[in-house]
Amino acid sequence: MVKRMRSFFAVVMLVIAATVNVTTSSMSGKVVDQSNEAIIGATIQAIHEPSGTHYGAITNVDGRYSIQGMRAGGPYKVEVSYVGYQSVVYKSINLQLGENYVLDANLKESTELLDEVVITASKSSNMKSDRAGAVTNVDAARMSEVPTVSRSMNDIMRLTPQGANIGSGFSVGGGNYRQSYVTVDGAAFNNAFGIGSNLPAGGSPISLDALEQISVSTTPFDVRQSGFTGGAINAVTKSGTNEFKGTAYMYTSNTHLTGNKVEDYELTRNRDHSTTYGASLGGAIIKNKLFFFVNGEYQDNVQAGPSGIARSGANDEWSTNGIVHRPFENTTTVGGRTFVGMNNISQYLSEKYNYNPGRYQGYSLETPSYKSWAVWTGTSTTTTRLISVSPIPIPSIPLTLPLPPLRLRIQSSIRVE
Repeated sequence: MVKRMRSFFAVVMLVIAATVNVTTSSMSGKVVDQSNEAIIGATIQAIHEPSGTHYGAITNVDGRYSIQGMRAGGPYKVEVSYVGYQSVVYKSINLQLGENYVLDANLKESTELLDEVVITASKSSNMKSDRAGAVTNVDAARMSEVPTVSRSMNDIMRLTPQGANIGSGFSVGGGNYRQSYVTVDGAAFNNAFGIGSNLPAGGSPISLDALEQISVSTTPFDVRQSGFTGGAINAVTKSGTNEFKGTAYMYTSNTHLTGNKVEDYELTRNRDHSTTYGASLGGAIIKNKLFFFVNGEYQDNVQAGPSGIARSGANDEWSTNGIVHRPFENTTTVGGRTFVGMNNISQYLSEKYNYNPGRYQGYSLETPSYKSWAVWTGTSTTTTRLISVSPIPIPSIPLTLPLPPLRLRIQSSIRVE
């Protein structure tokens, strides 16, 4: 019985792990010398400059290295070094979410006396090892430049060539909008009930100002991305850095920014506006150790109700300027037939059942929205040593790695309708 239970939990954990989406990036490559021979034991150190986080690796017997779990974005500074060779430093490297950045290095001997010019050529390959399929990445800088109407992830996801807004939701690769898998920091943000759009409640649970990067993957061959048939939509939120940064913003639109006249037809203007207020702040609690980021946003949304109006009398036309009228406002007799007016129905419900049905025309829909997001991240310093059968001594290198237990998120989203 115990063995069966262990097997059952093992299968469950395997299924859960198979549906986890990526929240980090990676880097790999090969280190060779001037004769194109692999260098064994070369040290690669990558530094995330905004936060000071260090990542490191050592090349194997084939001269290859791989660094996993790196923070998306950048810029990164990467240094490749080995005893007896000149170190090489690469700067301004930015990593895309869920993709592998290929960085190859060619080291020169430090005892070299004469300069020489080496011309090399290699056969091009159609295989892009740094790609994980058809992927569209949008970083925070690009998000701030894209015009958005609803301040939602749906507005940003439209930038992918394989995506389209089919009315009910965002579709990827011609699939149904419910077939896409949406995650934020690895947590599922799908519509579990299958109604509305592919985001919960058809809204935007997290402010765009709190997102660091969004990626839309179509048919990725990365084994870590699964559990969907449309597209994998992954987003990661911002974290603090050693530099204190803050933003304050306001976006607004109202009825006066919307046209109400088409040729000779003039439509009735109803009260309609949407104003968004927000602010965010991020920085370091302990430099290179502990960081925080907070964001708050409030949306004052007022949507116009139906533009149709009731008929004021028997001489009132059924339609005016293309607007089909509702029933009469008050009880009216036309052609021997009596039509009960909307005002009379409202009065009857109020007097008979003490029920107020509200206005039937000239009203607006108020849907305020409150969002908040808080996250703090930390790093820990560890020393690792590569165990290898190679007779070449492998040096120990200090690494500063992200510490998952020190990551806490507090998120709330309230939408009143």
